[in-house]
Order: sequence, then C-alpha cells, then structure tokens
Amino acid sequence: MNFKFYDLLAFLVPGIIILWVLLDFAGIAFKNDLALPYTGAAFVLGYLLNTLASWLEDFYYWTWGGKPSNQMLAGHDIWKVRFYHSAQARQLLVAECPELTNPRNEVLFALAYRYAKGTQNPLVDDFNVSYAFSRVVLTLMLCSAGLLLVRYHQVPATYLVLPLIVIAWLRSKQRGYYFAREVLTTYLHTKLNATAPKAEPLA
Repeated sequence: MNFKFYDLLAFLVPGIIILWVLLDFAGIAFKNDLALPYTGAAFVLGYLLNTLASWLEDFYYWTWGGKPSNQMLAGHDIWKVRFYHSAQARQLLVAECPELTNPRNEVLFALAYRYAKGTQNPLVDDFNVSYAFSRVVLTLMLCSAGLLLVRYHQVPATYLVLPLIVIAWLRSKQRGYYFAREVLTTYLHTKLNATAPKAEPLA
C-alpha cells in the first residue's frame, strides 16, 4: 500500500491533535518514550475523524444552507466564491439527460464531475482533497472543543475555541464551493471547446 501526502495530512495531523486533547482530558501525561505507539494511535484516530467527518457531511450541508454543488447549479453562490454561468452549465447538463424529465442537481453534478475527471485537470482533485481536509479540520475542532470545554469550562480563555469553530465552518463551506465551481468550470470549458467551430487553415 502506498501512502500519499494527503493520507499523512488528513489522518496523522488531526489524529495527533485529538490524541493530545484526549490525553489531556483524561489527565494522562505525554510520555516521550511512547512516541511510536502515539503515532500509530494518532493515525487510527485521524482515520476515525475522517470517517466521522464523512458521516457528518449531510449535517454540514444543512448548516450551510444546502450542498455546494446543488446550490451552484441552482444559481446560488457565496461571498468569495462566485459562479456566473450556472444557468448555462445546467442547461447543457440537462440536455445530456433526455431520459430524465427533471433531473436532480446531484445527478447533473455527477455528470459534470465525470467530464471534469476525464480532462485530467489537476485542480479538480486538488480542490476535492482540500475540501475533504477542511471537513476533517471542522470535525476536529468540534470534537476538541467539546472535550476542552468540559474540562476547562471554568477558564475563560477556553471559549476562544468557539470563534475558531466558526472560522473552520466557514472555510470548509468555501472549500466545498471552490470544488463545485472548479468542476462546473472544467465541464463548461470541455463542452464549449468541443462544440466550437474549428478555425479554417490559412491559405
């Protein structure tokens, strides 16, 4: 099995942080001679955090006002992430699904994503990985904040974690929209280039 940089970033880094929080919550001192077992435990905890983040995705969509890809196809974007061609993208996608009377936006986006993956545009995967990692960070912040507030609720500085949750929540939402915009932009570029008339060769 080959581990990529994303595996270390998405599993190990959040895992180390939540492990530290759990040790502190349980009142267990960190021991340097257990660094190797801690690393293994951190990787497993990071994997579990990644899984939990995936399970909470629908909840995050609800707090964001809807799934970013669905919202963009419906003509709704957000501050910092604008997409001005949603109607054109949706019209082209619907035209490719003549067997469906009123295709859902999720179906249309899946089709656009298939096109985008076929172009080998590295930004599509980059934004997808970035969104997945930001979702893990948001989940990490929520879990860590819950444990820290229980243990240190009498310490006013502990409540500084709340604005950090808001920042992580907003950034994760933005990353979801960045990913959706990149997929739809790549789809439009592919479709419009494919249908554009070829230039006549010079005599």
